[in-house]
Amino acid sequence: MMFVGLILLPVLANQAQAQIFRLPEARACEERIIHADRFGKSYHFSWLETGDHTKWDWEGARNYCRRFCMDAVSIETKAESEWINTVIRTNNLDYIWTGGRKCNFEGCDRPDLQPAIINGWYWAPLGKKIPAPRRCNYCFWSNTGGLKERQPDNREKKQGGNDEGCIGILNDFYSDGIKWHDVECRHKKPVICQDSDELLDFIFGPEEK
Repeated sequence: MMFVGLILLPVLANQAQAQIFRLPEARACEERIIHADRFGKSYHFSWLETGDHTKWDWEGARNYCRRFCMDAVSIETKAESEWINTVIRTNNLDYIWTGGRKCNFEGCDRPDLQPAIINGWYWAPLGKKIPAPRRCNYCFWSNTGGLKERQPDNREKKQGGNDEGCIGILNDFYSDGIKWHDVECRHKKPVICQDSDELLDFIFGPEEK
């Protein structure tokens, strides 16, 4: 199921400011570095290029990828999810950003997206809905978190912060293994990028079939 119109939005409401997503650069796209090819996708690992200490908020992570015709990873199968966990474990990462987002901004009041914490998750780079947490066979949501509640739990919002609107994968933060957590989008993390057909077509035009 596609979110009609979501993938075309140039800005998304985020706290008091709008998010602005950059257009790719032709030369950067031509010279983009691919670290792995799996599941019909090409992946780039930010920490191998920028170092272990370079991190971004969710918007910044996507913009890092978008510069060279990629975007934050959108996980679509159990095998891919397991492989991503292996990458995190092998590289001894504390966490990464994914392209996962909660539809919690203007225009997200559709009945089928409510309640947003259950039905409002989607892969922002693809505009593709993520199944509800308890019905998703590839979503490794944690059974615990800072409030010792199953994820997603919107903990930071409950504790007086902002909405936990983005999906990060955390490495055993709560003695729970490598699991998905809803996180405030302002936090900074490295990212796994994957090729974006939309951005590649924007720069190079669609491939002839």
